[in-house]
This record gives sequence, structure tokens and C-alpha cells, in this order.
Amino acid sequence: MSDISIPGVSSKYNTTKLVDDLVAAERIKLTRMEEDATSLEVTISTWRQVNRDFGDLQRSVKSLYGFENPFSEKIATSSNEKILTALAKRTALFDTYSITVKQIATSDRFITPSLDRSFRVEAGNYTFHVGDETVSLRYRGGSIDDFARRLSVKGEGLVRATTVRDTPDTQVLMIEAIPTGASNRLIFDDDARSLGLQIGMMQEARTQERKVSLNTAYENALTSAGTTAPEGSLELSEEGMLVRPQSSVRLPFDTVVEMEDGMVLEYMYRTVEYDENELAPAVPPGPAWPDVPDGVFQGIVVKGAPNSFDIPAGGEGTPPEKADDWDVLRIEATSGTFNLPPISSQKDFKVVQVDAARLPDDLTAIVLENGNTHRSIEIAGIRVFDPNRQGNIEPANPIGTAGDAIIEFRGIEARRHTNSIDDLVDGLTINLKRPSSEPVDLSIDPDTETAKDGIIKFVYNYNQLLTRILVLTSDDPGVIDELEYLNDDERQDLEDQLGSLRGDISLNQMKNRLQSIVSNPYPTRAEADLALLAQIGVSTNASSGNSGGALNFSKLRGYLEIDEDKLDTYMESNIDAVKDLFGKDTSGDLIIDSGVAQAIDKYLTPYTQTGGFVSTRIARIDSQIDSMEDDISDYEEHLEDYEADLKRQYGMMEATLNQLENSSRELDNFSRQQSSDRREEPT
Repeated sequence: MSDISIPGVSSKYNTTKLVDDLVAAERIKLTRMEEDATSLEVTISTWRQVNRDFGDLQRSVKSLYGFENPFSEKIATSSNEKILTALAKRTALFDTYSITVKQIATSDRFITPSLDRSFRVEAGNYTFHVGDETVSLRYRGGSIDDFARRLSVKGEGLVRATTVRDTPDTQVLMIEAIPTGASNRLIFDDDARSLGLQIGMMQEARTQERKVSLNTAYENALTSAGTTAPEGSLELSEEGMLVRPQSSVRLPFDTVVEMEDGMVLEYMYRTVEYDENELAPAVPPGPAWPDVPDGVFQGIVVKGAPNSFDIPAGGEGTPPEKADDWDVLRIEATSGTFNLPPISSQKDFKVVQVDAARLPDDLTAIVLENGNTHRSIEIAGIRVFDPNRQGNIEPANPIGTAGDAIIEFRGIEARRHTNSIDDLVDGLTINLKRPSSEPVDLSIDPDTETAKDGIIKFVYNYNQLLTRILVLTSDDPGVIDELEYLNDDERQDLEDQLGSLRGDISLNQMKNRLQSIVSNPYPTRAEADLALLAQIGVSTNASSGNSGGALNFSKLRGYLEIDEDKLDTYMESNIDAVKDLFGKDTSGDLIIDSGVAQAIDKYLTPYTQTGGFVSTRIARIDSQIDSMEDDISDYEEHLEDYEADLKRQYGMMEATLNQLENSSRELDNFSRQQSSDRREEPT
């Protein structure tokens, strides 16, 4: 049975090996095609990496010129950041400001006495007002902790409630308004009002509001000296009382006002400015000679006779000089007279509040003495009140009272409802931390660190691209060995790419062009004093290639280096010229047309843009890969058909040979049988 042969399964002619050898020989072409496809994959991956390096460099240079360049960034520096800090935008002007924080903006914060932890809040509609906003909580009843939690959720951004366990068995409830400012008072309404009184957070008001009646003061108008006010010196309107130039008025309270802690004096004023043409001509000094009046006697008019003597001509005189006076308001008390804050030019009414701590113990009147010659002053809304009072109730335990931030800026008092003030100086946001009697210096300077970081990023991306080009176009492993900062994976990646594009002329041309751009001079406002990158400490340092007699090839490859001391000096002294060095409008058409960054960006654009050099090359290689993959697929099918055909042909050959062998054996057997038969026949 050992000589049995089944075609396609076993073969004593070893046709399987013959088929495999023939297929292997035919597969050599496929292997070469697959190697070529793999090589193209590596090439396209390399070009994509090059394209990323192009993009990184282009993005870094784009950020160094134009509207978003870092050289236009500003930084605000506070001499005392515990009192105030600031954030400067690009539109802020370089300047130094002196600011005194007299008061920071605060919010209402009310607490209760100690409450038993078993205290329950009844069901009801609890309404709170904060400025013009309202929070209404329909509560089903529950513990004080639950009430505080639900109120905080409902009043998010407006009202917050918290509980604090002051003892193991009691707790304190605090309700506060989140927005700051005097206009954002926390007012209890509906069932909240009743709850406030019940838990001792609110109490019956103790003080009443006191006002100055302008109507009464106008009817009995007196000057600051106590004499009758001249006719025409005052004017009463629905809005307030206008005090004309060089006039005064005393505005008394109806009774003496006893000041208490928490009370404030509030009034409004505005100014009306005049030019020379709007004012009546000044009456010159000197005697005035009236005409003789007519007389009437029993219905008969008797004409007055002219004077019997010559009247001397009066001189023209000199009109008074223009006077500006801002300290026009005083407060009268039983103990004397005290100055109120100076006014400023205001087209619209400005509200002023003066705390009780800055006022005498009792007030009797306000005096407005307008010493200005070209300015009227209108005053209105004079009252003394407790801002915490809510109708006929007031907080029993206020730990914070809503108030505006007050700062003195260049001698002018400014008031805002928030501690973040962004409308005082264009491009500057001032953040108040705490009040202080000492002024804080706030300086607006160039943000040199941000600009320096931009330059460092540009140098890094430039060197990364240069490294990539040197590795791809060179067979010298020293190019990689010089890069001491590489980790193992980065080093292996570069070693795999070493010399893979050494025949590509375009990369060498790019390297030479980039080196030319960074070494060329560019116009700046500093002219010859700053025209080269090397002058700000950014250079190839090629001149230091020889050191101690040994040639340092890494200094000759064109990498950029930074002398930080030199760069810092230029950034501090002439940052505008450094800005010009990277991008400058030389024609006045508001388009940057010169500078290192502009030149590199312009040069790289044809390489990086859609349809540009790199994307076209990648697309072409991609197309080659697709075509080769189709060829490989077709050739694999050819090999399958070729192998099957060989197996079929060799199978048929083996079957024929086996048949021939069988026939031969049969003939041999027949011949032997015949010979045997002949020997056995009888003689």
C-alpha cells in the first residue's frame, strides 16, 4: 500500500514543492510591490509630519504680527494687590494711576439669634426682593435647614441662605443678597416678612426718614449768610432747586436730625455749564444814577424834571474773572459747619451718600454756596435715612449692609455697585479687594512676558522644522546625536527618517530660504538701531562655531538661539520696535507688508495652503498608493489563479504518470504470467 499515490494529496514526484517554488518565484514581484507600497506609506507619513512642522511654524509667526500680536498686550500692576488688582486689555493706554479705595461694594447679610434645631418654618409664600429682581419660594413647611437649602436653590444668583450650628442644640440662619451695591437691597415680603420678625432677623424700625423740603426752602429763601436770597438767584422745578452762579442758599431740615449708626445723608446734584455768550454781561462797579420818577397827585401826573447838574459818566469797569469752585456744599450742625464731599461736573443727576460716621451727631441744614461764575448747580432729593429699613421694619442683626464701592481716582470720587469696575478707564478692569486710606499705584505696561513667550515659541518651531529638514536630507547620524533633548522614542523616530528624502531639492531650498529670511534686515521705528533679529539676541550663533580649536558643527547648521538678557533689554526699552521687526505696515495701508514673521508666513503659504505644494505632493503619493494597492490586489488574484492552475496541471500529469505506471505493471504482470504458463506445459 506504500506505493499508492493520490494526485493532489500525496505525490511521489514531489509536485507540491515544485508548485510552491514556482509560486514563490512568481511572488517576488508581489513582494517588491508591497515593499514599494510600504515605502510610499512611510514617505506620505513623513510629508504629513513635515506639513505639521510647516503649520506649527506658520501659526507661531502669524501670532507675532497683525492685530492679535502679543506685543500689543498690556499688563496692569498694582502696588498693593491686597487692596486692588486689575486686568488690562489691548485697548488700555500706557499710564500710571493713583487710586484710593474708600469703600468696597457690599451686600445685605442678615442673621438670626440662636434658634432651636427643632424650629420649623411654616408653609407659605416667601418672597424676597433684590434690587429689581424677585425670588418667590412656595414652601410646604419643614426644618430651617431644609428651608435654607430650598431658598438657595430657588434664589441662585440672587439670594443665598445658610445655617451654622453655633451650639450642639442651636443654629443660626443667615440670609444674604448675592449682588452687591446700594441699589441691591434685600427686602423681605409676604410670609418672609412675618418669618423675619418671628425668628428675630427683623425688628420694628426705630428711626424715621428726614427730608429737606425744597418748596419750603424756596418760599423763605435765605443765603448762606442768612439774608434774603436775591430775586433770580434761585429757580425751583419739579426735579430740584437750581442755584445760579455767584449765589447761595441755606436748605434747613424741618427738625434737628439726630444721627445714629447705619444712617446716611443722601442728596443728588448736577451742574449746568455756561459759555460767555449765555451769561448776562457783568455790571461794572461805580455809581448808578437813576432817572427822576414821575409823580401822581389827585389823579394828575407830574413829570419829573431832569437833574439840574451834570451827571458824571460812569466807568466801564472790569468784569469778574472766571472762577471754578467744587467745594460748594456744607452741612450745618449745632456744633458748627462741616464740608461735604466736593462735586464734579455732572450732566445728569449724581447720587451722593455720606455715612453717619463721616458726619456730626446732629444736622440742621445743608448750605450750597455756588462760587462759580460759569456754572449753575441743581440740588435735589436731600434726606437722612437708614438704608436697612424696610418700611416699618429693619434688620435686627445685620452683619453686612448693601453699599456701593467708592474710590478716589485722580482726585475724583467714583461710585459703583460692584467691586469689578470696567467703565472707569477704557480697556481696564479694576477689582477691589478691601478699603484702605493709602492710595494704590496702578501701572499699565507692555506684557513683555507674553511677547517673549511668543518669540520663544517661534524659535522652537523654527528649529523643529530645520531639524526635520536636516534629518530627512542627510545621511549623517551626527545631526541626531547633537540633539541632547530627545527622548528614546523621538530619537528612534528621527533615526527611522534619516536620509529618507535626501534627493528632494525642495526641502534644501526651503532651508536656505528660511535661513535667509531670519538673517535679513527689516525696517523698524528704531531704524539702524534695530533691524536684525541678532540685535535682540535671536541669532544662529554661527560665529561661535570655533571653540578651543575644535569645530562645532551644530553651530553651523543654522539653528536659532536666544540671548535672553539681550532680548529682555529690548523688550523693556523698545517693544514697539521689536514688534516692527516681526511685522510692520510700511505703506500706511493698514496691511502688514514687512518683518520676519510676515516674510516667513508669506513664504510658507504656498506650501501649506489647500492645493499647495505639500498637499499636492501628499495627494499624488496617496494616489500612487491607491493605484499600487489595486495592482497588489490584482496580482494576488493572479497568484491564486496561477497556483491553482499549477496544481491542476501537475495533478493531471501525476494522474497520467500513474496510469502509465499501472499499464506498465499490468504488461509486466501479463508477460510474467505468460512465461510461467509456458514453463508449466508438459513436454
